[in-house]
Amino acid sequence: MSNATEIANQLEEIIADRLRVDRDAFDETTEFEDEPLDAESLDMVELAEAIEAEVGVHIPDDDLAEIETVGDLRTYVTARV
Repeated sequence: MSNATEIANQLEEIIADRLRVDRDAFDETTEFEDEPLDAESLDMVELAEAIEAEVGVHIPDDDLAEIETVGDLRTYVTARV
């Protein structure tokens, strides 16, 4: 398994856990603000904190505001590991 695949799996686990959804309920095109994720700004901050703790990538608030989809988040984090 490649590092990018491991990171993607780790991110999916974090998203599923923090937003209380099944991993099968979303993919890289799923927007955080839409169903099934329905993430509000506080949810996004909690996701960023979990990612920093578990993956070691800090996401500044300005960057976090620009992340719209699961794929955006995956690309952002993978580029910074």
